Amino acid sequence: MSLFIILTAAQADAVRGSTMPPAALDPIERRDGVFILGLTVLSDPAHAMHHPLLSGLPRLDSADPAFPPEIEA
Repeated sequence: MSLFIILTAAQADAVRGSTMPPAALDPIERRDGVFILGLTVLSDPAHAMHHPLLSGLPRLDSADPAFPPEIEA
């Protein structure tokens, strides 16, 4: 069980990429246009510029039945 930050496509685009090389954020796309990031990004100083946005977004445990499912190949 892990906590994840839930993002929209626009929010994922806003934080995606390098913040302080070699650190980079790469939100993972799930079904229905939902993206996730591990909660640990909030304790990583390399991503401090995105902490205000990310800390205000919804969080969900991966064991929660409402957790967004993977995209089927």
